[in-house]
Amino acid sequence: MSDTFDFIVVGAGPAGSALSARLAAAPSRPSVLLLEAGGSNDGIAHLSGAERFAVAFQPGSPLNWSYKTTPQRHLDNNQEIDYSRGKGLGGSTAINFCGWVVGPDEDYNEWDQLVDGRGRFAWSNVRRILKDKVERFHNDVPREYGKWFQPKPEDHGTTGAVDVSYQEDWFDICKDLFTAAEQTPGFDGVNPDVNSGDPIGMGIGTLCVYGGSRITSASAYGLHAPAENLTVVTDELIEKVIFEQQPGGSGESIAVGVRSVSGKEWCAIKEVVICGGAINTPQLLMLSGVGPREQLERHGIKVVNDLSQVGRNLQDHCFSTAGIVIKKRPGESELGPKKFASPMGWFKLPAVHASKEFQELPRETREFLERPHVPNWEIAALTPFFADTPLAEDEEVFSSMALIMNPQSRGTVTLQSTDPRQAPLIDPKFLTHPYDKRNAIESLREMLRYQQAPAWKAREVTRTIGWPAGTSYETSPDNMSDEALWSIVKSKVGSSWHMSGTCRMGAKGASKEDACVDSDFRVIGTRRLRVADMSIVPRVNNNHTQTTAYIIGELAAEQLIQEHGLSRLQRSTL
Repeated sequence: MSDTFDFIVVGAGPAGSALSARLAAAPSRPSVLLLEAGGSNDGIAHLSGAERFAVAFQPGSPLNWSYKTTPQRHLDNNQEIDYSRGKGLGGSTAINFCGWVVGPDEDYNEWDQLVDGRGRFAWSNVRRILKDKVERFHNDVPREYGKWFQPKPEDHGTTGAVDVSYQEDWFDICKDLFTAAEQTPGFDGVNPDVNSGDPIGMGIGTLCVYGGSRITSASAYGLHAPAENLTVVTDELIEKVIFEQQPGGSGESIAVGVRSVSGKEWCAIKEVVICGGAINTPQLLMLSGVGPREQLERHGIKVVNDLSQVGRNLQDHCFSTAGIVIKKRPGESELGPKKFASPMGWFKLPAVHASKEFQELPRETREFLERPHVPNWEIAALTPFFADTPLAEDEEVFSSMALIMNPQSRGTVTLQSTDPRQAPLIDPKFLTHPYDKRNAIESLREMLRYQQAPAWKAREVTRTIGWPAGTSYETSPDNMSDEALWSIVKSKVGSSWHMSGTCRMGAKGASKEDACVDSDFRVIGTRRLRVADMSIVPRVNNNHTQTTAYIIGELAAEQLIQEHGLSRLQRSTL
């Protein structure tokens, strides 16, 4: 194998997989090297939707970086929260919950305006990418659910790389679930397609599952049998980007290759692109000398590029959970910890918008949150929580999650060591912003209202789980104090693993004080070094972010193909 390639891509998650495959498929056929720290992930076990619980989340799993946050001292018991990240070909698409959620059109329009307004990240262009390149949509809604769900063909692609379908198991309880949404004030009824650009209302999410198997970015983009000009190397953890100084003393450093912990080096003729995600990308940049000067010097790392925003601006969707124990109905399909459906919805909360915490936000933030398609929170129903609850033979648990959208808390990723094998310090600072606390309280209150809908009461609820102390199923959430609801939230906070923003994007020509990369994915203050993954997102999307990561990879590929003239056919050397 040659040690020199036109392009080197580090990280084989959804963005890196899409980027490397599209570069290799360009008419000029450039040589592309895709480097991945984990293994090939080509076994069968991880492709089973249910077996991700048995494989990916066990101690020492080869599929999982198994990160934890730093102690969240403002939460009960100084919680160290699970921060799982996928490892190996496919990245987190090999271990996630397979949810395929695009998010609001206004998220993308806002992103575009925050960077340069050229339209690349606007909804109209993102929709083109999804339809033409990413999504292969299978509209397999059962007839009896057609009264609720009618996705329009013009909103979906059918020729993209990623198979997307609805859940295979439409549990009998789903009908009550959607009926309950119609009965709950503030739930805006049922949304016929939450992936249309308007997610508001209760809906059913699609999944990256087809034919009984999960679709990973590796399987979608053919990484297990790559094109001749795409070299895929696994089990090589990259410890640094190699730089040379630009002749003439302009101060910009040029990325010329990478080095792994095994001592191997590879050279890039055109570009090095880091696609490690919101945790590993800032870690690798800092280990390479690109990051906040004070942090680099503290660890004895030579400063190549003093870039203060690397590792800052960490955002994520955290959640709380609650449930009810209900009586089974004879002949009804059973729920269980290895079963997963995808009822989910996004909603606005008038109580949040009326709060002083909302009014104290900056004007531009309030204006964004007031846009009609921008939610305050998400509910994910039929989730596999409380699986250890003791149950009678005729009982089962209905649990759901309240996820905080548009979080205002900002966390950090910092170095713990100069050893790339040691995890960085990850501090999401969940719920430290007053707005997030208010949003969490009101989201939980709204979710408990939903669990009291007539459709659930008709099923005979025997008890509650995760409700405030001193309450019963008959207690109105309106009569639950903020303090009682907050006590539930802070007792057990979870992460949806939608971490974003740690190498945030700014406009072309943005200063080092404002951003890490420009709108062409270029690391500010360097040449031939790009970042293309969820770390670049200025504001975390109101969706399940694997979809955004695929979009980023495709957009970065288009940029590099255009910039390097790769659309021209390679001339024959004969």
